[in-house]
Amino acid sequence: MKPTPSLAELRAAPEGSLEALLALSDLDRTVAAISGNRITGLLRGDERRELVQLLCEERVAELSPAMRARVVHALRRLAPSPVVSAGIRSMLESLTGAPFRDMKYSLNATGDRHDLEHVVYERLTEADRAAVLAHIAREAEDAPSHDLRILCDIDDTVKAMLHDSRYPRGRVYPGVIELLIALDQGRAAEPSRPGDLTFVTARPEGPRGLIEQYTRNGLAGLGLPPHAVLGGSFLNLFTKASIKERKLQNFDRERALFPECRFMFLGDSGQADAHVGAEMLRRGPDFVVAVLIHEVVPVAGAARDAFEAAGIRFHTSYDDAARIVHRLGLIDTVARDRVFKAVDAETGTMT
Repeated sequence: MKPTPSLAELRAAPEGSLEALLALSDLDRTVAAISGNRITGLLRGDERRELVQLLCEERVAELSPAMRARVVHALRRLAPSPVVSAGIRSMLESLTGAPFRDMKYSLNATGDRHDLEHVVYERLTEADRAAVLAHIAREAEDAPSHDLRILCDIDDTVKAMLHDSRYPRGRVYPGVIELLIALDQGRAAEPSRPGDLTFVTARPEGPRGLIEQYTRNGLAGLGLPPHAVLGGSFLNLFTKASIKERKLQNFDRERALFPECRFMFLGDSGQADAHVGAEMLRRGPDFVVAVLIHEVVPVAGAARDAFEAAGIRFHTSYDDAARIVHRLGLIDTVARDRVFKAVDAETGTMT
């Protein structure tokens, strides 16, 4: 078991050695032990404040971008407060340029609900959130990127769940994993940063994030690259309008957190995703490079014409989707053919 150094031991670490000490420690348990439980924690307000100030301000210069992300993630063990918010803000503003982007992406690939979106929109005070978002925006202006961020629905987009009778419920669509990997990696000649995949869903987070974690568990083991999950609330489940509203909120937050990137959205025709995609294209024509809608419910006539005029691209299988994104220059021929082979291996036919 990794050690859990005390606050005194952290303070006593020689200059330049704090990173190594934290790397050898169980950082989550260290923060939890110093902050105390529901009873002892009532008497440890000073210790919590000193811990945040030590790691996020006084000795932050000793920490690498990856370790700074680990510290911010570990601070989830502390209840939200102005002290914690100020510490996180200080940590996020402590870097610029490529090191800042490395920290930002590391924080967004934690593997649980405490990712960058959670930190910025749920852990910070309004004033600290505004300051952090302004810092992110300035960094994007100084170093624009061509990284592609993939926003992807889950039900009837990754797995047959609600409206698609062609496959058993819960079946992962042939070729979808290979396509998401290809999009995440980018073209071979200009590989983009891995970890750009975010699943957006109207599924509620649930108490203590249990439903969102259930969603994450359902994606585990599929061979997906590092990814985040942005969920909804129970109120978002009742109408297509509320589903659309939540997914667009997720999109707006992603744009604010990653303004240097381009975006694409993959959804399905079973609920409100085509409307979501059309609104994304309207709100961010310079940001959104493609919207692909998996046609599990037929879309025809004037409605289809309107969606296609707005820039929506429909497909019925993931080899078809691979052809579309290949024509758009988002994946190379090798990646496209890998999707073809995956579809053919499971179905024996390609559309």
